[in-house]
Amino acid sequence: MNSTEVALYVSTLTAGSIPDGARRRARERLRDTIATALGGATTTAARTAERTMAADLGEFRTLGPGAATRTASAAAFVSSVAASALDFDDGHYLGGAIHPSSVIVPSVLVAASTRPVSFEALLTAQIAGFEVAVRVAHLLWPRDETARWFCTGTAGAVGAAAAAAKVRGGDADTIRRSMLIAWSHAPTAALQFPSVKEAIGWSAATGLTACRLAENGWMSLPAGVDAPAPPAIFPPTPLEEAHASGDPFVGSLGQVFEIERSYLKPHAACRYTHTAVDALADLRADGLRPEHIRSIRVATHRGATFLTHDRPPSLEHAQYSYPFVLGAMAVDGAAGPQQIAEHRLTDPAILDLAARVSVVHDPELDTHLPHHYGTSLEVVLAGGGTLRPEPRLTARGDTEAPLDEATLDAKFASLVEPLSVDGADTLRQVLADDGDSEAIWRAIATCTGDAR
Repeated sequence: MNSTEVALYVSTLTAGSIPDGARRRARERLRDTIATALGGATTTAARTAERTMAADLGEFRTLGPGAATRTASAAAFVSSVAASALDFDDGHYLGGAIHPSSVIVPSVLVAASTRPVSFEALLTAQIAGFEVAVRVAHLLWPRDETARWFCTGTAGAVGAAAAAAKVRGGDADTIRRSMLIAWSHAPTAALQFPSVKEAIGWSAATGLTACRLAENGWMSLPAGVDAPAPPAIFPPTPLEEAHASGDPFVGSLGQVFEIERSYLKPHAACRYTHTAVDALADLRADGLRPEHIRSIRVATHRGATFLTHDRPPSLEHAQYSYPFVLGAMAVDGAAGPQQIAEHRLTDPAILDLAARVSVVHDPELDTHLPHHYGTSLEVVLAGGGTLRPEPRLTARGDTEAPLDEATLDAKFASLVEPLSVDGADTLRQVLADDGDSEAIWRAIATCTGDAR
């Protein structure tokens, strides 16, 4: 399935052709991502992005006349940085281990912010972009240990471009060109701390800008002129590469909605840590407390052995730290944004527990990649004895262990109600009532106090 075929699929996808399960998952992720972005808006990364892009109001000169006073790319960048800043955003294991919604949802909402767009159209574009992003990411997943890992930012840009063009009413050719433009400008940065994460902010900016360039004719040819075939060494997108042909994951587009196989997070930390945090949460529910713990040994797969910061210097380092996240769970009984937070980085109780956590590699857990991020714990007790809960492969929020509605609503409330209780109620109701894009943006404004 090449980019022309994918663009045709995106352009013809209708709300009526989407199964109920996919629609339900998309609704959950729309609400979850908006809440996670609102909650993440106060982080250092999000505030820095906002300050930087706020200056993009005409103070910079360009080599051409008519510089915009407010850019869509800046809005997409800031929104996606906020959506990913708490590491509370969704993900997909087999779809290149990316976090699609923190790119796709902001791109769709910003693309639809200049005119009313129905809830059905928003959701359809969101699903289309998600399905494209995870399939491109799947193709980019390294096929051997020496290959480079292309993270969320790379594939996300292509999905964001498809979603933005879809929600803005683009035809198949506009969607195809949007995807090609996004791919040719997609960020390739992998993880960098602090702030950068997986280039998610720039991914949304790239995708939305690619859509608008395509709308204005970029990469279009005169009527009746056929484009020559590109050189084999320059495939237009990963969808045209040789290994994409016959790939069942890619070929399932339109038959399998991968959004149904994505996960939502109950903990504000790297997904690699979640099975370990779940295991410790169960021990804590049985009465285990920090003073009972002499040490914790985490056995994990090869990709997670770097998550060892016991005194993380930034929020992002804390999110990618078995010691800190387990310390938060042991101390507070939770590892949400109130615990994995900038103001808790010097918390003596968390740091004391974190200093007692070690991380080792268990090759047996490598065999479960990429389907599961398994861990096993060994807790040595201060009074003698050792607790060894069963190794865990499934994390809360996986398709095998989905978060229930009460948990999802509690997550939404914890993120949005600190901004405004009334605003949270309004936003919750607008999303439940299938409000259009204008109603959603008005509800968001009641949470943030944005009078624009």
